[in-house]
Amino acid sequence: ARGDPREHRAQAGTGGARARARAEGPPRAGRYRGRGGVRAPVSYPAAERWPGAGGATLTPPARSMAQWQEVQSLANACLEQVHQLYAGAALPMVVRQCLAAWIEDQNWRQAAEPLSSHARMLFHSLLALLGERLGSPGLGDEDFMLKHNLRKARRDLQAEFEECPEKFANVVANLLQEERRILRLGQAGA
Repeated sequence: ARGDPREHRAQAGTGGARARARAEGPPRAGRYRGRGGVRAPVSYPAAERWPGAGGATLTPPARSMAQWQEVQSLANACLEQVHQLYAGAALPMVVRQCLAAWIEDQNWRQAAEPLSSHARMLFHSLLALLGERLGSPGLGDEDFMLKHNLRKARRDLQAEFEECPEKFANVVANLLQEERRILRLGQAGA
């Protein structure tokens, strides 16, 4: 088991970008590079393993338009279905919105397998990403409310799913599947 990534970074000294990347942990939502205004996900070598991530790589698949963006562009009747979907969901819509790209880039169905270490790794990565978002500087009243809602969501998720991250993975997988169904209906009706 490795210690704190900051200790690893300090020990690595100036060991290059690859050592710094390993010390920083898994890629976060929003970490992109590209040319000519094209935003493409940073790709990491398949053999690259992140400390504390259970040996799993977190390389996102290629995709044209994010599912959450498509959901938000649906007609009002379909958007109402989305609101109903998240009204009683264990994953608050504020978390879905905040971490949309990262959530879509993970294999939640695989993580939902019984006793999956992948589920625990994804759950703790999600909590860490929320923690990072909470630690970022604010921009005013809207950000204050967003952080309040994210803090509550993080606390609630941790209380409900800490002991059963596979259940959380299943919840997310089912939500994404239901979003795809609503998208298909909305696109067929358009």
